[in-house]
Amino acid sequence: MIRRILWITIIVVFMALPMLSYAQVTINYLGVNIYYNNQSFTEVINITNNKLIIPIYQYCSQGGNVTINAYLDPLSNEGIISASLVLYNGTLLNAPVISYSPKYVSMEVNCSLPIYGVYLSLGPYGPYPPEALIIPGSNMTFTMTQGSMNISIPITPGLNYLFSIVKLITISPAEASIDNYLTAELGVEYASINIDSLSTYAKITTYITYLSNIDITTNGTTYITVTPYYYVQINNNIQNLVLAVSSKPLIMLTGAPWIHYSYSNCTVVNTGIPGITPWTTYLLYTPYCSINTSISPITVNFVDESMQELKCNNVFIATQGGSVLGLTSNLTLNPESNRVLYITINGMKTIGIYLNSIPVSTITVSIPLIPRSSLSIIDKAGNPINALIYLNINGTLVPLVNGSCIYPGNYDVYALTNGELMNLGTSDIYQGSSLMVPIFSNYTLHVVIPNECPDLRLELLIRYGNNQYIIPLSGSSEDVNIPDAIINSQVQVELLGNGSLLYSRIITINNSNPEELVINPHIVNFAPTDLLNNELPNAILNIGDLYYVGSGRYCVPINSSIGMVIYGNDIYVVNITSGNVNVRVWTLGALGIKSLLIIFGLLTLLLIIVLMIKGLSNGGSNNDDYIVIE
Repeated sequence: MIRRILWITIIVVFMALPMLSYAQVTINYLGVNIYYNNQSFTEVINITNNKLIIPIYQYCSQGGNVTINAYLDPLSNEGIISASLVLYNGTLLNAPVISYSPKYVSMEVNCSLPIYGVYLSLGPYGPYPPEALIIPGSNMTFTMTQGSMNISIPITPGLNYLFSIVKLITISPAEASIDNYLTAELGVEYASINIDSLSTYAKITTYITYLSNIDITTNGTTYITVTPYYYVQINNNIQNLVLAVSSKPLIMLTGAPWIHYSYSNCTVVNTGIPGITPWTTYLLYTPYCSINTSISPITVNFVDESMQELKCNNVFIATQGGSVLGLTSNLTLNPESNRVLYITINGMKTIGIYLNSIPVSTITVSIPLIPRSSLSIIDKAGNPINALIYLNINGTLVPLVNGSCIYPGNYDVYALTNGELMNLGTSDIYQGSSLMVPIFSNYTLHVVIPNECPDLRLELLIRYGNNQYIIPLSGSSEDVNIPDAIINSQVQVELLGNGSLLYSRIITINNSNPEELVINPHIVNFAPTDLLNNELPNAILNIGDLYYVGSGRYCVPINSSIGMVIYGNDIYVVNITSGNVNVRVWTLGALGIKSLLIIFGLLTLLLIIVLMIKGLSNGGSNNDDYIVIE
């Protein structure tokens, strides 16, 4: 027989949970074996609701019969309430059950029908012990002619009700039915029976029911036989109980993949009654029958949502037995005593995991823990940056470092970069998410100076935080790169000419990158002229520490209102608040004002001499003679 395993481990995915809030998650697994055409397939299903459809149409494509076994962990609190076949059109049919219990159902499906799959209804149901003593009760018989009847199974002190085998014998054309809740039909046969010394042909339908109150309905003569079975867990007082009962008891080894039995002086029997699990074995009870039971640990593999191995140095697992273990790739547990796990993150209990049904020896549990390595930290432009992430947990900043993990959800997030702690606000963190820190790892300020300042050595002085940069300018524009610039922080930009401050501005870093800044320093038009309105190329304009020679357009220092015009030894004070500085110097060409005063003085002296000579001439002669120069 060819045997192939479709899934040999169980994969369970948690839903996203609120951070640091205690919750209980119950995990149930259902094992499924499918046999057809001398082949075997094993599938393990995570039960997420109480209605489950197992598709089998792919196995029926070649016709024939398909055998299906579905089973739960016998120690679980989950049960198979009912089993049906579902057709392609959605119609439900009674399943052809071979064996049935709330922990196990086996059926053989005829593929000549348009079968889509097997429909299972699931619900709460108590566990069975690994070993139990089975005690048959006395047969109960009833006769019905028409209507309904409720049959209650009698309670036997010291015993637990297990199931009942019910036989409905109907005489045609009568039809009888039984409630299918926790009940399955095991078979139908037709035989001759004797009733009041008369032989008649009858239909005999056999059911197994786990109900202690059985409802039967019929429309004709029906004979009913009910055989109840009881059980009690095997313990040291079992011998006294055996002596007290009249029926011959059996030993039931319930079985599970991780339970191993060894026995001596015991006889295995085929009782004809269904097993509780696929691994159930019945033994004849004798005082000499000795049974030893051992439990193998199960392996729990922990993976993330991408089915990758989980290693989280801040996540620990506390077992029901009190052990605290680091979250590594796998964990071994005793399934009989350790069914509850508690996951803690940073020392705080976050979730309890209850492994309810474990019908296999290895399970894989997918926990949506997010490793720090799966998160990307980016700047405003989407570039990756280095930053230490903190989560505000109940007022405490908890670092999210490499090797640590968290649950997905909304967090109050802080980022520490370059000594600056920034609150990123509430962020939705999930697998592969990006956290945006409000900075530009490389912020570019494009500085444009449309009006150049000739004859000056221009420099940009950039002040940001505790840093400052001096950048020489060689043209009308310059790109200034500021590393790790924080959104809404401020940058001071200054334009220096020969060391004098020509322009200053504080800008706020916004969402634009690059940002353009146009610098327009104050410029004056200097036009020095003499008295004849001729240009004076040697006149000097002095503003602060700046000296400009001759006429031209010149940049003046910031907040300057006056300047000096120097020509030779002459100095003029001028107003530079306007855009034009027009100065008329008292000179003729290259002559300065002192030279003009000397010449004026000499001319005045000459005029006085001429007048004196003329006066002497008039006084020494009585003649009225004039010299007229024409």
